[in-house]
Amino acid sequence: MNLALTNKVVLITGANGGIGQAISLAFIQEGATLLAGYRGDVSKLDELKSMLTADQQNQVKPIHLDLGNIAQCKVAIDEAVDHFGAIDVLVNCAGTAIEKPFLLTEFDEIDKQTTANFTAPIKLTQLVLKHMMLNRKGSVINVSSVHGFRFGRGVAVYAANKSAIERFTQALALEVGRNGIRVNAVCPGMIETKMIQSLQKNMPPDILKRCPISRPGKPHEIANAVLFLASETMSSYITGTTLVVDGGISI
Repeated sequence: MNLALTNKVVLITGANGGIGQAISLAFIQEGATLLAGYRGDVSKLDELKSMLTADQQNQVKPIHLDLGNIAQCKVAIDEAVDHFGAIDVLVNCAGTAIEKPFLLTEFDEIDKQTTANFTAPIKLTQLVLKHMMLNRKGSVINVSSVHGFRFGRGVAVYAANKSAIERFTQALALEVGRNGIRVNAVCPGMIETKMIQSLQKNMPPDILKRCPISRPGKPHEIANAVLFLASETMSSYITGTTLVVDGGISI
């Protein structure tokens, strides 16, 4: 099925992470131009590039985004738009979680999580949205988590941040819909990534037995949901929603 994503310019933060990498591969396979957001050294994208053909590597443009330095992000985004003409899709995927009882969580750890999971993504969204508004089209997709409304033990700050992202998604969708911009979120459940493995320590040992599908999810299953929401062919009338992809574990 043609998702009409060929030659679309897609910015993904955290493109080197477990879910971010799967999303990146999915867009590349659909023929999109990928602005692969990374923090630190560009070598973080080496694993992603190793999975691509030579032609596919030409579809990838690494973009350094230090989400703790929004001024740097603005310069990088403006340069990308000057070069490619637009950013059609923004996927806010970068994030971090600290598994720790709330009373033992240091204030700097609270600040770190809130910046990575909420403040930085919404600031980045504003920077990209200014360009989308000029073109009167675009799609913003925020990657949330089932922790936003379930399984909060040991991750109170992370859970609060993800819940806030989902409310931000709804409010922003209401604000910019008339300008041709859709804003949605994807809410992964127990997905096989390093982050989830660390968060699982404080979850009930039989957690997967509660899942109707009785297995953890795969990163590509989240990527497919993101492709769906990014595609004007498939989801042109969907905005302000959170698509829960959790195998039914939150039922």
